[in-house]
Amino acid sequence: MVSDFEIPATYSSSSAYPACFARILHERTRCRGARPLGPQRRIIVTVTLRVADEPPDRPEWLRETIRLLVESTTDERAHLLAIVDSAPEAELSAGSDDDWGLGQVAAHALIVERGVTLIGLRLATGAEPGPTGQPRPAASATTRTGIAGLAARAAATCDRLRADFPGEPDAARTARHPYFGDLNCFGWLLMLPIHYKGHLAALRAGRPSAL
Repeated sequence: MVSDFEIPATYSSSSAYPACFARILHERTRCRGARPLGPQRRIIVTVTLRVADEPPDRPEWLRETIRLLVESTTDERAHLLAIVDSAPEAELSAGSDDDWGLGQVAAHALIVERGVTLIGLRLATGAEPGPTGQPRPAASATTRTGIAGLAARAAATCDRLRADFPGEPDAARTARHPYFGDLNCFGWLLMLPIHYKGHLAALRAGRPSAL
């Protein structure tokens, strides 16, 4: 459904007002930077907008969104792996259940990426989402080889998301996120960049992340 509505806006037409701003719904125009040389004229401009509740380009819009999401996630994964590659072995295996080290953070972020991607894709296709809890890897279980394997599986899952995400996804089906509550496929997928950015910012600052 497409609906039309009009927004009246006012602004000053006086040349003595070089920095005037249009205000919506007849708000008073405030001008700065010049003294008025004469009476200020006010002009009402009508702007007609079309609001589409069912935009015809929704499939293309969704494909573009998924493409950008995959590209952003791929970039963030590469940044994480660069940090891992430059770290000594002792740093990768350091940490505890209460104070995560680099290896734990890297494994956690990669497992979350793959898991969230699969949950989002399953929800979008109307399938059961599978487990949705938070992965908490032990420091003793993190190795450089293991992290590389997790990264490869995460990358393959991102490729699958881009290839298989439906043009008409199921937005009604939800799965419970351990912190955010019930989310549909978009809620799950759109949290991926935030999760990566939070952990990367914390690693660069040498502090833990609540994520």
